[in-house]
Amino acid sequence: MASKPFRNRRWPRAIINFLVLYFDNCCIHGFRYVVQTMLVFLEKLFWFILLIASIYFCIIVSLSSIDRYNTKSTHVGLERNYHFWNTTVPSITLCPMQRLNESFFATYCRINGVKGAQRAILWDFLENLANSTYLNFQNIPESDQIDHILKDLHLRPEQYMKLIYNLTYDSTYEPIEKQRTRSIDGQVNIHVRQVLTEYGLCYLGNSRLGEEYSSRYLIFGKYPEPNKYESTRKLLQYQSGSYFEKDVGFTLLSFTSEAIDSFIHSPFDVMKVDTNFGYTTEGVVYDPVSEEIIAEENLETYVLLILSTDIYKFYFQNSFRETSVRMRKCRFHHESNLTHFPFYTRNVCQQECRINLAFKICKCIPHFYPNRIANPKPVCDYKRLRSCFPQHADFFLKLYEEGGHHEMPAPCYCEQNCLDAVITTRSALPMIGSKQLLGSIGSAITIKTWPQLRLKRQVIFSMTDLMVSIGSTAGLFLGFSVLGLVEILYFFTIRLIWQVLGYTL
Repeated sequence: MASKPFRNRRWPRAIINFLVLYFDNCCIHGFRYVVQTMLVFLEKLFWFILLIASIYFCIIVSLSSIDRYNTKSTHVGLERNYHFWNTTVPSITLCPMQRLNESFFATYCRINGVKGAQRAILWDFLENLANSTYLNFQNIPESDQIDHILKDLHLRPEQYMKLIYNLTYDSTYEPIEKQRTRSIDGQVNIHVRQVLTEYGLCYLGNSRLGEEYSSRYLIFGKYPEPNKYESTRKLLQYQSGSYFEKDVGFTLLSFTSEAIDSFIHSPFDVMKVDTNFGYTTEGVVYDPVSEEIIAEENLETYVLLILSTDIYKFYFQNSFRETSVRMRKCRFHHESNLTHFPFYTRNVCQQECRINLAFKICKCIPHFYPNRIANPKPVCDYKRLRSCFPQHADFFLKLYEEGGHHEMPAPCYCEQNCLDAVITTRSALPMIGSKQLLGSIGSAITIKTWPQLRLKRQVIFSMTDLMVSIGSTAGLFLGFSVLGLVEILYFFTIRLIWQVLGYTL
């Protein structure tokens, strides 16, 4: 290595000499012919045009591969190997028509000095408020006496849902088994929880959603307490079955109210308030068919093989994402982009659209929505619920209205669930005589036939495929390789530094 001073050289000339040196020694095809002194001008121009055209088409094809990776890297395929599947039984959400607990209400009235006729008026008001939704806001009673009672109790609209929750007994924690709200399949218990819905406080069985979807978490931000009574028997978080099993299902029972309303839906989602069976005093037996939409293991993250005791178990490792939401056009439950909900499902996303629409039209939101956010939205008082919401009920529920005051649909873009199920109810029959037989009412789901096809989200163009595509394109047009990239880094880092310092290699 010889040291030569750079004092007499001009920087532009030095830069040109360095680029000529790189073009003359690089392994990318065509560059050396542009700077070779033995070629005439027309030959150099010819190679220069070929080189520019090759670089242009290399960039165009590579950008096409990148666009395919970002927008078309996944697809939904069809599976038919049903002999090997375990299909989750649909979920059921039951809403008792009598929400408040008489003992809790009596204690509340005694502490706050509510007596006589005021007590009956307050009970009727709170019971209707607890049972209110978009379909029946007009049934909430209104009177000067109610206004006077609410003023004496200092009960603001923001406190409506907390008061209803405190006056409602979560019967899943009832010590006596026959009086406990429970989901059973023979001698097996299936997890049941109290949830906050657009129909108030209800009970959910056989769900694959996390405990964030519970009334306690959505109202107070606290996870539900462990239910020791469920663990007295074998406990399943959810019920599933295979093609070779017949009559798989469960029963959600022990409701003592005069009537219930039930909703059957995907175990990967929440209920929709306008898809109910209707009021019934005997319960319902559902015979549904469930077609699942599953996701390939590497759709979100890589899968690691972990040794647990004597068997191998798979679990998802969140340290490396394989695909983004934009690429797969769906969301997993923990990928919430919502303001009011800590988890994501398509129906919950539509609930948030209703929240925003209600706030836009009525300048407040109903009391049954979670509102624990940095800037809480104002909650409607009962008079506003009665006056504003009934006239826009169809628009709020469907997010569009035919022949009404709202010509344009409400803006609401909600991605699909990456894991979901399409539930088709073949029959729904009342459980006649169940109240006399069991001493309570409930609903049951029985799967008699299993699906023979399902949809699966798959990655068809991964990051590895993208690298191979770009690398092969660069090799085709330019003869470029990984070593060529290393050569560029070497020339324009280490060798350039030595040149600047005055050394010639």
